[in-house]
Amino acid sequence: MNISLKKFSLLTLSMVLAATLTACSSGAGSEEVASPSTQQDAGGPLTKYDPPIKLTSTMAETGKETLAEGDTQASNIWTRGYKDELGIEVTYDWIVPDTNYNDKMNVTLASGDLPDVLKVSAVQFEQLHEAGMLEDLTEVYDKYASDLVKEFMSAEDGAGLKPVTKDGKIYAMVSFPGSLDSSDMIWIRQDWLKKVGLEAPKSMQDVIKIAEAFTFEDPDGNGKNDTFGIAMNKDLPINGFLLGHHGYLETWIKDESGQVVNGTVQPEVKEGLQELQNLYKKGVIDPEFGVKDFAKMMEDVNAGKSGMFFLPQWAPFQVSSMIKKDQNVDWMPYPVQSIDAEPAKTQNHLSLGGIFAVRKGYEHPEALIKLLNFQAEKMFGESAETERADYLNGLTGLGFQNATVSNLPANKNVKAQDEVEQAIKTGDTSGLGLEAKLFYEDIMDYRNGNLDKWHMERIFGPESSQGVIKYYRDHDLIMMNEFIYAPTKTMNTKQATLDKLRAETFLKIIYGSLSIDEFDNFVANWKKLGGDQITQEVNEVINASK
Repeated sequence: MNISLKKFSLLTLSMVLAATLTACSSGAGSEEVASPSTQQDAGGPLTKYDPPIKLTSTMAETGKETLAEGDTQASNIWTRGYKDELGIEVTYDWIVPDTNYNDKMNVTLASGDLPDVLKVSAVQFEQLHEAGMLEDLTEVYDKYASDLVKEFMSAEDGAGLKPVTKDGKIYAMVSFPGSLDSSDMIWIRQDWLKKVGLEAPKSMQDVIKIAEAFTFEDPDGNGKNDTFGIAMNKDLPINGFLLGHHGYLETWIKDESGQVVNGTVQPEVKEGLQELQNLYKKGVIDPEFGVKDFAKMMEDVNAGKSGMFFLPQWAPFQVSSMIKKDQNVDWMPYPVQSIDAEPAKTQNHLSLGGIFAVRKGYEHPEALIKLLNFQAEKMFGESAETERADYLNGLTGLGFQNATVSNLPANKNVKAQDEVEQAIKTGDTSGLGLEAKLFYEDIMDYRNGNLDKWHMERIFGPESSQGVIKYYRDHDLIMMNEFIYAPTKTMNTKQATLDKLRAETFLKIIYGSLSIDEFDNFVANWKKLGGDQITQEVNEVINASK
């Protein structure tokens, strides 16, 4: 969940948390309360408690559509499974819509009346840890986590656990989907590419040539000058373009000295903005893009107004309606391309689907681990072959939202794509996993005429977005964001100002109302308005975590 703190500053909330620590009606104790986890043996990863234990938590209403008839988020297949198979009676202190979850959790933290298992944001986790209100889970994780959960948590060199590890101790579990799906790529209308007589891009120069042809060579064949090469909106989805100039927008990267710096203020970004300004002057970019949001941009794309955009792997969902209207329309993903001899890399970001901690003093901290074991087993373990459909309620990839805590195999989509591609190539489906089998069947359904499944072809087929991601992975073309931790103190107070400065300046540069040299003034202002302090804090956090 992406939750931002709105009501309380770090200092204020930490003081409130510390002051109310002993007043928690759920039984939270003081910092001196020793972890009880070593005082008993709770059996194996999925051993049932006898007698049963009680556990409280909270829930966001994100999975109601996957509930079986008669079930609620307070009582469903997950809560029954916990009770019947684990001996854990889970109840929720509150259940609210997802949009209200953060505010409700802030109030709960300030009250000190904490549930046993806390599902929190990175900022809230930092506050709870600073106040000494979380159980150390290091021993219970080592002892009780199943092999499957440990496999999930170890993905990408254990990157998911790094933000919740302090001084070598683990204070929370995480839902870590992996970073690969955040990869940038270029989407190009393949039917237009054929119409203008050009080949797939092999360089940034090719990308620019294609964009210009899509603007000036009547790719839709209507005899009118009414198309644009590149789709854009006011939020500036230009990462995939800037990567061609080796510019890493809003990504923390190492410079030649080993210092971590923000890619936004590096000269490579200036070079990319210069090219975008040139393309705007030529008419390759819609002159009204600065007043259009994402939805309006995609509306124009679906109306056949643009032939290229820069979005991640899920882009086919945005244009699938075009294919149902006109089977000649075809969008194809391509890796980002380089302006010079240095290969272009995608920029990837670590994101956490959730952080799950245990309040200090709860008698069974290992219960959190067992809940994660249970969810992993039902969806991805040996039980999944016969029971997964029950827990999904028949909906592919959904259902886990109703679990109290959950995790998914990191980067599972690219693995599924590889299985699907091999099955299509060989005709042998015996190597398909559960999800890959569903994806394969959808692709076969599309190839047999069901246009509703086109998006599965372009996400998981041989020529697909997951195929592009696999190319990045296999050719070491990923620039990973070095900062994977909670926002620093100055980020919390200054980042919004810096984001606004960047958005306004970049928009005006592309429009041409500001000279490209204004980028240098932007960098100077960015540094003065908090950027230098944030950079110092980022390096301090990273160095302290080594």
